[in-house]
Amino acid sequence: MTSSFPKTPTVQRAADAERIPFGPTNDFRPICDGAPGLPDFFEERSARGDGPPLHRHPWASWELVVDGEIRVVIADQEFQLGPGDSVYVPPNAPHAYVVESDQARVVGINLSDGRFPSLQRQAAPLMTAEGGPDMQKIMELAKAHGVEIMGPPLSAGGAR
Repeated sequence: MTSSFPKTPTVQRAADAERIPFGPTNDFRPICDGAPGLPDFFEERSARGDGPPLHRHPWASWELVVDGEIRVVIADQEFQLGPGDSVYVPPNAPHAYVVESDQARVVGINLSDGRFPSLQRQAAPLMTAEGGPDMQKIMELAKAHGVEIMGPPLSAGGAR
């Protein structure tokens, strides 16, 4: 992780990129880890029903749907998003999303000072553990990174 942008052009080939599996249908790829004053940038590929639990964090985030359809809940508002649509989530706003199409691809930017990619790397083994996710450890890890898990994930098909 660096505290400034590279001084020379940098290319990250998709075939060589780090991929963090969150289960059989969810793949997270950190593109830029971010640092204090620098955004983190990521790509996520998911399948129908995938999505995080209702949560909030102290940083702002933006997500752009590249492929697929997702439903996003932010506080008491609900949005259906498709290819080319984007959403801004203000700091501390309770939010969650769920993939409504067979597959979805989203790219996002966070102002997390590098906490978000760190959380993703540390949470992945807990999500894919034999016997299922260890939610108690995941919640403790999330809290240590400034994320409060507030409720269950959304369900595909419109149920909250």
